Amino acid sequence: MAEAATQSMAKLQLDEETGEMVSKAELKKRQQKRAKKAAQEKARQEKAAAGPKEQAAPKSKPEDTPIDPDAMFKQGFLDDVYKERPVKNVVTRFPPEPNGYLHIGHAKAIAINFGFARYHGGVCYLRFDDTNPEKEEEKYFTAILDIVKWLGFEPYKVTYSSDNFDKLYELAEKLINLGKAYVCACTDTEIKLQRGGEKGSIPRSRCAHAEQSVEENLTKFRDMRDGKYKPKEVFLRMKQNQIESPNPQEWDLAAWRVKETPHFRAPNYKIFPSYDFTHGLCDSFEGITHSLCTTEFIMSRVSYEWLNRLLGVYEPMQREYGRLNLSGTVLSKRKILKLVEGKYVRDWDDPRLYTLIAIRRRGVPPGAILEFVNELGVTTSATTIAIHRFEQSIRKYLERTVPRLMMVLDPVPLVIEDAEAMDIDMPFSPKEPKMGTRKVSFTPTVYIDRSDFREEDSKEFFRLAPGKTVGLLNVPYPVKAVSFTKDEATGKVTEIRGVFDKEVKKAKTYIQWVGSEGTRKVEARIHNPLFKSEKPDDAEGGFLNDINPDSEVIYHDAIIEEAFEEVKRRAPWPEAAGESELGKGGPESVRFQAMRVAYFAMDSDSTDDKIVLNRIVSLKEDSGKN
Repeated sequence: MAEAATQSMAKLQLDEETGEMVSKAELKKRQQKRAKKAAQEKARQEKAAAGPKEQAAPKSKPEDTPIDPDAMFKQGFLDDVYKERPVKNVVTRFPPEPNGYLHIGHAKAIAINFGFARYHGGVCYLRFDDTNPEKEEEKYFTAILDIVKWLGFEPYKVTYSSDNFDKLYELAEKLINLGKAYVCACTDTEIKLQRGGEKGSIPRSRCAHAEQSVEENLTKFRDMRDGKYKPKEVFLRMKQNQIESPNPQEWDLAAWRVKETPHFRAPNYKIFPSYDFTHGLCDSFEGITHSLCTTEFIMSRVSYEWLNRLLGVYEPMQREYGRLNLSGTVLSKRKILKLVEGKYVRDWDDPRLYTLIAIRRRGVPPGAILEFVNELGVTTSATTIAIHRFEQSIRKYLERTVPRLMMVLDPVPLVIEDAEAMDIDMPFSPKEPKMGTRKVSFTPTVYIDRSDFREEDSKEFFRLAPGKTVGLLNVPYPVKAVSFTKDEATGKVTEIRGVFDKEVKKAKTYIQWVGSEGTRKVEARIHNPLFKSEKPDDAEGGFLNDINPDSEVIYHDAIIEEAFEEVKRRAPWPEAAGESELGKGGPESVRFQAMRVAYFAMDSDSTDDKIVLNRIVSLKEDSGKN
């Protein structure tokens, strides 16, 4: 089944506009349809970037309006699932294994499980699948709960599979007494041969230990419990349908294993149940009505139902949806660990990664993530989305929810010889008047971005150059450059001098600026894609050879207007998801649009004396994208 799916996927191509995998014919059809709109869209974006538009309140557009947050529960897969079992009291669970940090794919699982229960007036458990003490650490328990709450969900109860070890042990003995479990001493090689060898080259067979008596299996299982066996010497197997069934989930799966590592919640236990034995039974204990998981568990449904039915316990309903993947990055814990240990990134929360703690640190609002998941919808097909498609959803969310400030990344002073100091009223957002206004101090010396000035003019350059006029956002008159000075050693422009050009009523282009008084120096980190390609794993020599050397560019002397302090004080804008207050949301909830630059958020490296900012996303999609 997996091989057929792989061959099918190989025939598909990525539609980078929607993030879907589609046939070549369908992709060509879509590209032709979009080509007609490309020129108008480019013109619209250039117009939107012009200065005067910053001051006008444009008409609301359909894409500026958030979609129905409950859309994915009202139609399609999740609506069908509820109709299969339309119970009054819906109970779901989100069951992560606490052996690492959650990534963007888990955001979909959280949104589905908690959202499905909320929409139908029910409850959702956060249940930690803590059955493998060798890989679990307390920091992961804390981080997972924190992320769930940050996304705006409050678990009905926080539970642990280990809470049920005693009950699970009793059911294991019951399974043995039913003649449906046995203690096996086979090696990995022997088990592989029982299951058909390499690619099913030989007939499947039953383990000889399956013929042991109930009494012998009970004695050996209790010896496992009492620490009389070492790890991998023996394990308890379920006696299923290994010989006849084509489904590997019926090939006498492991039920309990011996482990030497102590469990911090169950220190007296020396044996631990497997996921296949634990998951369905814990769902049963908690009265889960709809057990929602990804399609990688679709073949597990038969063992899930077999075990619950055989033991005569309450039977939840398992259904599977397609998981969410991102192209252009890696989500594997093993691969991210290599990036961390190799110092390619700072840590698991580096803003260039797509763990949820990294996405949070980068400044992506939880509401934007939930909108993204809702917009994608839920089907049984796995969804591979291009990173820029995710960023477009973030951009759309930020456009209507964060204030605007002026910031200069690479400042150079512009001295306006005939200017006087004044205070200028500016809206925090031309689209959202309720955000209010702030006063910006205009001074005869202002700072502009070095990229907005050229020593030699050209026809395609519309900003400042000697003898050329440019508008300053919200300043009454445009400015004409009359001279500049340079540092002989570096060749860099150190100062530009200009005058108001009062003969020009409306400049062709407007640029941002920051006054020389009441401003603040900040460090701005521009995060670009961590990898050079859409498929890092396909790089020759592995994904580490695909690292983008320019994935982070740091501006140490950026300058921001003084209203940043008010934005910081009032954050988050708006109160959203789990960010009801700054103390709860953290520094990353201080977000704003740096006009003509990008969207930014405050980084956790910030101190009272030094503000560090992360770029969340650019103002518009990189024109270099295909």
